[in-house]
Amino acid sequence: MAETQIAFTELLGRRVRLGDWQDQKISTYQKINEALDAGNWDDAAQLESYFIDEANVCFTLYRQWIGDLTGYLRDHDVDEAIIAARNAQHAEVSKLPDGSPWQPRRHWDRFLSEMQAVTAATYREQPEDAKARMATAKETWRQAHDRDVDHTYALMSLIKEQLGEDAIRDMYDRVLLPLFVWRYEKFDIDKHPWDEALETLMLVACEAMRGHLVGPERTGDMELIEEEDRFILRFDPCGSGGRTIRGDWIEDTPARMEPPYNWAVTDEKHSWNHYTPGVCLYCTHCIILMEEMPIDRFGYPVRIIDPPTYPDTNRDPAVRQKCQWMMYKDPTNVPEQYYERVGRTKPTAFGSKALGAKELPVLNAGLPGAG
Repeated sequence: MAETQIAFTELLGRRVRLGDWQDQKISTYQKINEALDAGNWDDAAQLESYFIDEANVCFTLYRQWIGDLTGYLRDHDVDEAIIAARNAQHAEVSKLPDGSPWQPRRHWDRFLSEMQAVTAATYREQPEDAKARMATAKETWRQAHDRDVDHTYALMSLIKEQLGEDAIRDMYDRVLLPLFVWRYEKFDIDKHPWDEALETLMLVACEAMRGHLVGPERTGDMELIEEEDRFILRFDPCGSGGRTIRGDWIEDTPARMEPPYNWAVTDEKHSWNHYTPGVCLYCTHCIILMEEMPIDRFGYPVRIIDPPTYPDTNRDPAVRQKCQWMMYKDPTNVPEQYYERVGRTKPTAFGSKALGAKELPVLNAGLPGAG
């Protein structure tokens, strides 16, 4: 196994895992185990450190989202007692498998401590011990990640319940604008050559979905297909919206639209759910962030999103739904049909300058983002 390169990139302002695209689809978790089996101790330790980076992208993002969602409810005069009741419900349904309460930062600290133990075993050249400890740390991160997703979804559902489904699009303007300004402005062809932007777009897509622990075993492994004009990523499931719709197969809990959660799913037709009821409230953020916002600002989507729809409870690999992302090698070649399903018309000119887009304010410049 070739050693993995992890290097700083100027466009992102931080380090990222490099390698060809078929390597990028392999989870960092699997790469760590491969390095341990091969006795590549330094490579394993570097990957272990980077596994924390991938997780931190998501953990930091959810700290922002949970605060912004709560702030949106308060700004729209939802009663504090109603917000408190939803948070209490989330706390009750999010108890850990041993019955103990879920405390995000305590669990994050536990994850970091477990990762230190993994690296210590690595440098003692004890691969079996390191792999066992890595499995434990990965599971700790999965528990933390999934409960944060549940908390965001519980609050999104409350926004729909209290303010109506149309409020979801307005809510996402608040939640997503910092991420769009910090990350997605990099994909404007008037600011960066597309070959450079596409590489970054692919790197952060793979990184984010590894951090979300996509896949039925929740390891972060995905499908990646390269065609002549596009890249295709498939997640079975996505570790956030896809798990929300399917339920948690590891902890054997149901879809979050079912008891004891009873959280909402889209019931109406909107551009931001492709006019398709059943897209979960969480999944709609990908359509807004990767299709609608870039089309309106640059004239093209940066990714084409095909999310699953509820219900998706059949575990048969032949029929269960996968989330799919497509990234075109030339964004101006995205077919008209992908504009129409978000209520847009494909323009004849592309880039923020051609469309007369105003400069956006710099918000949360240090935000790591996710996806």
